[in-house]
Amino acid sequence: MAIEFVLFGLGPDIKGAALLRTHESDAKISLIFDVDGVEYYVSRGLTKKRDSIQQTEGVLKYPEGTLYLSPSEMKEKVLEILNFNESPNPKSQNFIYRYAVFTAQEHLKQILYLPPDERLQTLRKAFRLEDYKIAGGNAKNLSGKIKQKARDFEISAKDIPKLEMQIKEYTNQINDKQREFNELSEHKVDTDRSLKLLKTKQKLLHADQVKLNRDASKTPFLEKIISEKSSQIKNYETEIKSFQEKSESLGSKVKNLEYIQNPTEKSQEDLEKEIEELENQEKDLRKRETQIEDKIIDYHKINDTGICPTCDRPANLGEFVEKLKSKTLDKDEISQKVNECSDTIKNTKQIFKQKDQYNNAQEQLNDYQKHLDEYLKEIQKRRQKIGEAQREVEKSNLQLEASKENSNHLNEVSKKLEELDQEVVTVEDKLIRIRDDMSQADTWKKRSQEEADEHKKQIRKKEQDKLRSRMLNEYQIWIEDYFIPTIDSIERHVMTNINQEFDSQFQKWFGMLVEDVEKEARVDDDFTPLVEQDGHEQEINYLSGGEKTSVALAYRLALNNIVQKISTGMKSNLLILDEPTDGFSKEQLGKVREILDEIESPQVIIVSHEKELESFADQIFRVTKSQGESEIA
Repeated sequence: MAIEFVLFGLGPDIKGAALLRTHESDAKISLIFDVDGVEYYVSRGLTKKRDSIQQTEGVLKYPEGTLYLSPSEMKEKVLEILNFNESPNPKSQNFIYRYAVFTAQEHLKQILYLPPDERLQTLRKAFRLEDYKIAGGNAKNLSGKIKQKARDFEISAKDIPKLEMQIKEYTNQINDKQREFNELSEHKVDTDRSLKLLKTKQKLLHADQVKLNRDASKTPFLEKIISEKSSQIKNYETEIKSFQEKSESLGSKVKNLEYIQNPTEKSQEDLEKEIEELENQEKDLRKRETQIEDKIIDYHKINDTGICPTCDRPANLGEFVEKLKSKTLDKDEISQKVNECSDTIKNTKQIFKQKDQYNNAQEQLNDYQKHLDEYLKEIQKRRQKIGEAQREVEKSNLQLEASKENSNHLNEVSKKLEELDQEVVTVEDKLIRIRDDMSQADTWKKRSQEEADEHKKQIRKKEQDKLRSRMLNEYQIWIEDYFIPTIDSIERHVMTNINQEFDSQFQKWFGMLVEDVEKEARVDDDFTPLVEQDGHEQEINYLSGGEKTSVALAYRLALNNIVQKISTGMKSNLLILDEPTDGFSKEQLGKVREILDEIESPQVIIVSHEKELESFADQIFRVTKSQGESEIA
């Protein structure tokens, strides 16, 4: 136990109470061992804190230096040094050590009497066959996830025909818009040519008009008015933008306040009055409660003394007992009403507080709404002023034209220019409409092309999903139909080989220990030991003590041999046998020497009371007890 503790720490098989001496609060265990010629020193300690025994920090010394490790770190490092393929979890069982190095005799016998399924499960862990089960379980989980992922990809690829149909529709729309765009382009070329001719004529007429109106006195004044009004229009538009931003900001605040709900239709005055009435009611109820309590106290005194405190005469106790019961019921009823009234007051005050919050929100909301209305009015005023300024600009433009036409010599030119201007405007409007239609057609074509491209992109992705689904289905089939069955087959094959070798080892050791030719021993497929005599199976429970020990020791040695072979990292040359000869005859004790020679283990520790075994040992440690303490000599 000390060796196992110093190597692996406390766990399911080693408890602190089994190691720490009674009435001691601290203990320390140190061990020196070597692996592949490298010497290691490990040390662990125990300390008792209140009702629990805990491990202390461990020390590991080796050629590379000294490490101070926690219990879990120490176990992980020792497993690495010993090359044991074990879980580093401090709470996990040390299977390799327990089955290949040391197994307590009573524990070994326990495995013989376990139900076959429990024994087989225990041996599977010792033989490291759990990896096959874990691999099979992981493969099933992976198969399920792959199947689900393949189904997801398959579902994703189902709407490919729908997308292809939509692409066809978009392609038709693109072709239609392209034809429309080409027709508009031809129309635009003709219209541009007409507009260019009209503008050439317009330019000539304007040149004549400028020349004739050069001396018109009103032209600079009207132009100044137009400039000023245009500037005013820009300023008004800037102010409108500012007011709109303020309105949007207030609008957001108004929305936030509109979420506050009215907790009740009652006014705060009504709620205050209601609270006051409830508090008065509570006060009256508490007063009544106190009066009843005083009366109950009086009745208790009468009941105790038998004398009426008012008239000092003997009282009818039966009558006062009934009164006491009645008053107690009255007191309970009043107390309940007091509690109900108190709860009502608390709820009403909470509603009052919520009502106050609601009223404050409404006041703030009204204030925001008032400012919002003011901003909207200011915006309307500015728009009206813009309209007025625009009308003045238009009026000034007309006056400017009129001033240019002051000369009678310009009447004919002005008339032609107006006709030409109107024609230019008409053609320009027509050209604008053509350009708008072209832009619209081009935009529609581009949007349709983008949609078609996006659908093609989706189809490519969904085609990939379709391929992924097929590939994943193939993976899933391979895992389900080939990999998992192969894992199961390998596990069965390995287990069969182990069982055969185990059976051979078991029969060998049993045959050496029991020289009864009529008795044979073997293990079945579940590693259950079977003893036969004259062709009939015997229950292990009905064997003699020596025979049971022989079965257990043979089982132990076979198990040790198999675990050492299976655990490739197992380099231990240590074997600990705990009371291996319980019930053995002298002849059987002699056989133990032959077994020890045959197993060729260079380091064997035997714990025994049998003096006959002393001749087998190179070193003997005798443990004696003196005044409750063990001593080693």
